[in-house]
Amino acid sequence: MATSSKNWLPSYAERRISRRKFMAGAAAGAGAAALIACGGGSGTVERISIDPSGVRKAGNVVYAQDDWKLADETKQGVPGGVLVQRNTADLTESMDPYLASQGRGDRFTDFGYEYLMVPNRGPGIDPASPEGKSMKGNLAESYEVSNDGLTYAFTLRKGVKYWPIAPVNGREMDTEDLKANLDYYLQVGANRASWVEVVAKHEVPDNRHLVITMNEPYAPFLTRLYDYNFAPKIAPKELVRNPQLLGSRMIGSSWMMLDKVEPSVTWEFKRFDDYWAGKAFIDRWHWPLITETAQAYAQFLAQNVVSHAPSARDALNLRRDAPQALMKANAIAVETANRANIGKIDPYTSPWKDPRVRIGMHKLMNWDAYLELESNVAQFRAAGVEPVLGYTTHVPYDPSYFLDPRKNELGDASSNYFYDPAAAKQMISAAGYPDGFDLDYWYRASDIATAHMDALKQSGLVKIIDHSLTAQEYADRVVARAEFKGIQYPSTSSGSDVDYLLFRNYHSKGPPNPWVNTTDYDDIITKQRREADPAKRAEYIKEFQRMVAKTFPILPGNHRSSSWTFEWPWVHNVNWGPNNRAWPDHWLHWLDPSMPRRNG
Repeated sequence: MATSSKNWLPSYAERRISRRKFMAGAAAGAGAAALIACGGGSGTVERISIDPSGVRKAGNVVYAQDDWKLADETKQGVPGGVLVQRNTADLTESMDPYLASQGRGDRFTDFGYEYLMVPNRGPGIDPASPEGKSMKGNLAESYEVSNDGLTYAFTLRKGVKYWPIAPVNGREMDTEDLKANLDYYLQVGANRASWVEVVAKHEVPDNRHLVITMNEPYAPFLTRLYDYNFAPKIAPKELVRNPQLLGSRMIGSSWMMLDKVEPSVTWEFKRFDDYWAGKAFIDRWHWPLITETAQAYAQFLAQNVVSHAPSARDALNLRRDAPQALMKANAIAVETANRANIGKIDPYTSPWKDPRVRIGMHKLMNWDAYLELESNVAQFRAAGVEPVLGYTTHVPYDPSYFLDPRKNELGDASSNYFYDPAAAKQMISAAGYPDGFDLDYWYRASDIATAHMDALKQSGLVKIIDHSLTAQEYADRVVARAEFKGIQYPSTSSGSDVDYLLFRNYHSKGPPNPWVNTTDYDDIITKQRREADPAKRAEYIKEFQRMVAKTFPILPGNHRSSSWTFEWPWVHNVNWGPNNRAWPDHWLHWLDPSMPRRNG
C-alpha cells in the first residue's frame, strides 16, 4: 500500500474550524474567535472568574459534579411558572417503552413512566460516595434481599396514582401493573435478553409485593433497576395489555403529565397534582423542537429557552454573548466507556485475530490530540476555565476501579494505550502484515468516525472499506447482533453499571458474543457480577483491566471531556438529580420569581 506522511489532525481541525466559523457567524453575527477578547481586539485574554463554592449566581462558572454541595432550597420554593427547554429531535418511534430502540423513545417515556428503584441523589450526597452509589425506593417503598442474594422482595408504595386519563382514570397502581409490565417485557422488550440472563422468575404473592428470583447472585441488580437497557418502566396494565394503545398514548405516574405532542413542533407537559411524592412547584414544561444550532443559540440569547449546550469550540463565544448566564461543565458519566467493537464474521481468519494488530490499530489513532481538539482545552485554559477530562481504556473512568496507564498503573501494558505510529507499524509488520491490510469499517456519520478512518488510512497500513449505515440499521445489525466483519466506529456503551459493558462486550454469553477465547474473561466477569462487597468487586474489575490491557479484545475509543451547558440562573434546587434525563426528584425544581415571562 502507498504510504502517506500527511497527518489527519491538521486537515480535520481545518474542517472543524470552518464549520465552527460558519455556525458562530450565523448564530450570533460574531467572528470566529475562540477566545474571549477584550480591549478592542488587542488579543488580551480575559480571565474568567470562577466561584469555588459553585454557587449558581448570574455569570458564574460552575461544575455539575459539585451540584450536590449546594444547599437544599425546597423550603424557599416559589410555586408556578413554565420551564421551556429545547428539544433536539422528533419522536419518530412508538411510545411503547418496551420497543424503544433509538434513544428518543426512551428519552420521551422517561418523562411519564417510573422505575421501582432510583439512584440515591440529593443535597449533601456525594455521587462518588458509598451513599451516592446506593439505590433508594421509588415505586417500590422498600425492598429485602435474601442472604444468598437469590431473592429480592419489593413492597409497592401506597398511594401511587396514574394520570386521570381514560381508560386508566387516575386509579392507584397495584401489583397487577407490575406483573403485566414484566410479562409484556419478557415477550417483546428490546432489552429482555439481559433481564432473562439473570432473572429466573417474578411473582406477585399479594397486592403489595413483587418477588424476583435470580438465576444466580447478581451484585449490580438494584443499580440496574434504573437502566432502560435492563429494567422495565411501569405503565398501567390497561395500556400494557393493549399494545396499540401503549404505542400511541402515554399515561404514567410521573409528576409531569403529558398534555400535547405536536410532531415537528413541541412536547408539552403539565403538573400532575396527585403525584405520590408531592405537588411539584412548576406548573408546565414545554419542549419546543429546535433542530438547528443557530436557531437554538438565538432562542437562548432571547431568553426564550432556559439553556443551550454549544460545542466546546463555541462555548467561549456564548460566554461572551451571554455573560450573565451560568456556564456549567457537565459531569462525565462514570458508568460508560467509548469503544470500537469487532464483529463476529470471519474473526479468526482476519488480521485482527492477532492482538498485535489490534493494539497497533489503536496506536495509529492520536486520541489525545483528538481530545484537545474536541474539548478546546487550550482556549479554555487560556481563559481560566479548566474542563473536566476523562480518559478511556477498556472500562469507565470511575475512580473506584479505573487504572490509569498515564500513571503506569497497568505496568508494561500501559504503553499499549498510547499513540505511537512507529511502534504500531512494527507490531503490525511482526504479525505478518508489513504491507497492511483491508478493514471493513461500520459507522453512522459523525466527526469521530471521520477522524478515526482518516487516521487509519493515513498510516498507510489500513485500507478502509467503509459501510455507512442509518441509525436503525446500525442499532440492529452492529449494536444488537454484531453481524459484521471488521470494526465499528467508537461509540458509547450504555447502562447504569459497568457490568453492562463487561458482560455485553467481553463475556461469552453476552449479546452479542465477543469473538475471542474468553475463558479467563468469563471467570473474572462472573466474579465481579456475584461480589456484593463494593471494594472487593472493584478489585475484580481492576484485575479484568490488567488482562485486557495485554490483548485489546476490542479497541478503546475517544477520550471524553465535560460538555458545556449555558443556563439562565432561574432554576433552583438543581442538586436533586442531574439534568440529563427526567430524574425522579426533579419535581422539587422551582423557578425564580425574577424569571422573564415566568408564566409563559
